[in-house]
Amino acid sequence: MGGFLLLGTLAVLLVGAFVATRSVLRRTIPEAPAASRSALPSGTVVNVAIQPGETSAEIARDLQDKGLIPNDTVFLGFVRLRGGGSNFQPGIHQVRSGSSMEDIVQELEKPVPPQEIRVTVPEGRRLEEEAEIAARAGVGSADDFVKLASKPDPSWSYDFLRELPQGASLEGFLFPDTYQLPSGLPKPADLITRMLDDFQKRITLDLRQQMQAQRHSLYETVIVASIVEREARVPTERPLIAGVYWNRLKQGAGLFADPTVQYAIGKPGNWWPQLSTGDLKVNSPYNTYTRTGLPPTPICNPGLASIQAAANPQGDFLYFVAKNDGSGEHAFARTLDEHNANRAKYGQ
Repeated sequence: MGGFLLLGTLAVLLVGAFVATRSVLRRTIPEAPAASRSALPSGTVVNVAIQPGETSAEIARDLQDKGLIPNDTVFLGFVRLRGGGSNFQPGIHQVRSGSSMEDIVQELEKPVPPQEIRVTVPEGRRLEEEAEIAARAGVGSADDFVKLASKPDPSWSYDFLRELPQGASLEGFLFPDTYQLPSGLPKPADLITRMLDDFQKRITLDLRQQMQAQRHSLYETVIVASIVEREARVPTERPLIAGVYWNRLKQGAGLFADPTVQYAIGKPGNWWPQLSTGDLKVNSPYNTYTRTGLPPTPICNPGLASIQAAANPQGDFLYFVAKNDGSGEHAFARTLDEHNANRAKYGQ
């Protein structure tokens, strides 16, 4: 009789522990430490791509990396307690940040209807930022995007790729635009080739001839365009800003371009940091305050307007300074004295 009582007591305790564990795990996922997750406002919709044959562990790691769960091990424990994990459906699932693990599992177990994936890539983003945008939209992983763009497929036959220096990445040539990709779990190569197709279409023969008339190569023009993209706030100023950089290059002067230094010191989560005086002394080939000539590569992927401006620079100015009046405009100068007067006027 005592044995039966002991077994009954153990059974009650085990059931109670199971129910308590499920009760805890079903609660809304608590906030993870900032260092271990992306800063996602509650309710943010995140695309989660599940590949055919992908394991629960791989899916849990992706959920953690996207900031949807604080810990992949806890999530896997919940999945096992729930008796699931083998029913996750391939496709692109939309998961809201702050969802409970129960809600996340239920979403991942839903069949995904065929759909197109829409990816909008703004102008002026560096390679890593475009990779993050693609991954959030469900186009593979950011790491795979960066790896492929850093070492393009040698079989790609785009004529402009032959003009890139040996070992150069596709930075500057991943054309910013909105892309519609078919369903079926597109890979980074699908988006990258679409972006290269777009670049080839937009950079017309006429535009290439304009570059040649300036005696500038395509690669040089894209480098200048990438700096213009990060500097210009007023569209009409793009050709003037491009003109300043080309004019300074002709004189052998440093470009003194803040965006190139930002590119040198940018890090995940803060790709374009606010600069301090000390940053302007950083030892980098992208520091155009300490080195003359162009930086070795483009610093972002510019839009068509900036490429056109770099191909058709205007003005004989050598300096410009932000007016800091909320207009986004700059004051341009031909001489250092004029420039210093502008700096004093606008509090630089």
